[in-house]
Amino acid sequence: MVLMEQKKLLIVGGTGVISFAVAQEALKQGFDVTCINRGISNNQTLPPDISVIIADYRNRDHILSKLEGLSFDVVIDVLCYTEKDIEYSISIFKDKCSQYIFFSSCAVYNKGNGDYECTEDSKLINPIWQYSIDKVNCERKLIELAINNGIKYTIVRPAVTYGDTRIPYGITPPYGYHGTIIQRLLHHKPIILWDNGEAYSTITHVKDFSVGLVGLLGNPRAYNEVFHIVGDERYKWKEVIDQLADILGVKPEYFNLTKEQYAAELPSRKGELLGGRGISQLLNNKKIKETVPNFRTTITLKTGLSATVKYYQENNYIKGIDWQFDADTDRIIRKYSKNKQDYNIGFCDYLGTANLWDKIDYLLEFYKENFIIALIGKIKNKCRRLYTKFNRR
Repeated sequence: MVLMEQKKLLIVGGTGVISFAVAQEALKQGFDVTCINRGISNNQTLPPDISVIIADYRNRDHILSKLEGLSFDVVIDVLCYTEKDIEYSISIFKDKCSQYIFFSSCAVYNKGNGDYECTEDSKLINPIWQYSIDKVNCERKLIELAINNGIKYTIVRPAVTYGDTRIPYGITPPYGYHGTIIQRLLHHKPIILWDNGEAYSTITHVKDFSVGLVGLLGNPRAYNEVFHIVGDERYKWKEVIDQLADILGVKPEYFNLTKEQYAAELPSRKGELLGGRGISQLLNNKKIKETVPNFRTTITLKTGLSATVKYYQENNYIKGIDWQFDADTDRIIRKYSKNKQDYNIGFCDYLGTANLWDKIDYLLEFYKENFIIALIGKIKNKCRRLYTKFNRR
């Protein structure tokens, strides 16, 4: 009996929402899995059967010394967002893998009004969303470099994915802080909708996503191809919160704005709202299903959200409350509401653990349109950055 040689997979990352699920699924399917990360994530812990290279990935000499003498069948780099990132990544891995997987996004499409189905060949670049522009440029640079270096590439385009640390709502705090949304619902504080929450998106649990992705690893049908990895379910944004509230046993409170109003209050997320979350998106998943026949939706939104809520509740709400997100939400509601007494807003110690600095963070964000408060906030943030920098030495 001849034993098949175990295929080797390297993931740059491994503790993020998607990469953590992919690492687990690859291990389950018999891959020898190695992850490169800084070893400081407190979101999720990798299984002991996964090897971890603790390194500063952006330090070229350091990472090359860590990878000396190693080679892999497949490399997945989830940390590429610009052309420079792709150039750097390929320079590291061009001689160390047979197949290179790039995480792009279904945000790459020029969706217009969103009233049509996107395939992998649909028109690219949403001109009002820099993230879309950057991801398309990454794809094009990867193809160029792969051809020049003789690398087989596979480009994957997820839509909205979610898992234990992420609630799949359009505008949220960073991962690990999504318990803020749970607590707002539990304390009957309003959630902001844009355009009545009518826009929809394809939503896929990361455990289902990972089955599709792992099915592409070492698969000749995936070489030099692009794939949507999206499930069969699409939901309106309001439906996501409705289901979450139902799981929590509460009636959701909403505050509605136009997407233009909301974007004006969140300038750093303007492109995301106007070019992404505010426009419906229907995605064709025929190609991934034909290439990976066992890929399908097995986890419904209700089941997945229930698991997310349970994870936050059983893990002390992970990173806690994002006080700036919470305050910004209250600030916007207060600004646009005709009768401010109709809404429950204001600082709330949701978990009974808030300290003075948490309250200060909240108040500085809530009153940030006041010039003096904004100045104090800038000074505070600068002091915090200096303190963090000093303590890392």
